[in-house]
Amino acid sequence: MSMVPVLRTLILKFCLSLCWICLSACAAAPTPSVEGEGGDETAVTPSAPLAALEPLQRAEGPLWPALDINVAVFEVGSEAAETAAYMAVRTLESRLLPGLLREVLVRSDQWGVVRVVPTASALAPVNIESMIVVSDGRDLIIDVRVSDVTGEEWFRLRLAYRQDEPLDDLSALSQIFNVVSNRMGEFWLERTATERSRLISTAGMVYARELAPDVFTDYLDEASPVLTLKRVPASDDPMLARVQRIKNQEYLFCDAMDEQLGLLLERAGPTYDLWREAAITQANWLDQYELMAASRSSGPEDGEFSRMQAEYSAYRSYRIQEQALLELAEALESESQPVVLTMEDAVITLEGTLEAQYATWRELLREIFLLEQGALL
Repeated sequence: MSMVPVLRTLILKFCLSLCWICLSACAAAPTPSVEGEGGDETAVTPSAPLAALEPLQRAEGPLWPALDINVAVFEVGSEAAETAAYMAVRTLESRLLPGLLREVLVRSDQWGVVRVVPTASALAPVNIESMIVVSDGRDLIIDVRVSDVTGEEWFRLRLAYRQDEPLDDLSALSQIFNVVSNRMGEFWLERTATERSRLISTAGMVYARELAPDVFTDYLDEASPVLTLKRVPASDDPMLARVQRIKNQEYLFCDAMDEQLGLLLERAGPTYDLWREAAITQANWLDQYELMAASRSSGPEDGEFSRMQAEYSAYRSYRIQEQALLELAEALESESQPVVLTMEDAVITLEGTLEAQYATWRELLREIFLLEQGALL
């Protein structure tokens, strides 16, 4: 019998350690910066205006001329850094969330082709770059920057979302991106048809200059704060035709990557939902427990029992999240699967992360272009 108190103490210490791990991983809910007494910041300091949720504005057809858009894979901010297990969730989110943004842009019917790409590039005239600042399952904060190939920044926004109740899918989460599409539409409509066409032509020249700087540099003027188009080559220019052929091959990679990200969403989406559900349930429970603990006075025995309940609940929720994270890590294996592309008579296999594969493919296309250029000069 003398061993019972000792075992009870060891169990309590074990549960308390797990509780501390769980509470550390699920830090305070993110909100816009608020200064407390003495000027201390109690939350994340926004680097852009905080955008409110709003309905998606839809058009009857793409705004003319149709504008193609790149949605870059999201970055993970230093404030979102967690343990290795939680970084797996961050990595997954950086792949899944761009797909939700892309779907919103497509549903708006305002744009041309919208692609998810590993990094911003001149493949499209406009790039959307985003960073996950905070994500704990219940709260999500994302910084979004929209700019075009001339170097002009359209706008910056900070998106904040809290999900208080678990949901069966990610449809509610995608609504935070409505404001991005809406603001882009307003910005694009403020430009004249001539300005829109010029931007699209400029993007083509920027892409061509990346392939052959010696040939296409004179078409662009970098003297002004933003890149401007001086002139364009003839529509039947053979060099321009080769550039377009190389661009089509880059589109091929992006289409393959889109397919891979779609499979990742299909495979890991339900597990991601499970993680969010566990995080929401735990965060809500902790909020309720803290309110009860602060509003009542109890004796030593009641306080000890409450602490034991809190430790057990945190431990149980931690185990649920841990299992979800293990499944997520397994799902992420698809990210590094090789991409096999067929180019004329050659079959090319790209390995590594999506970013590494993209960089390898772009370098290969550039080498092919230079070889063809040398053979024709």
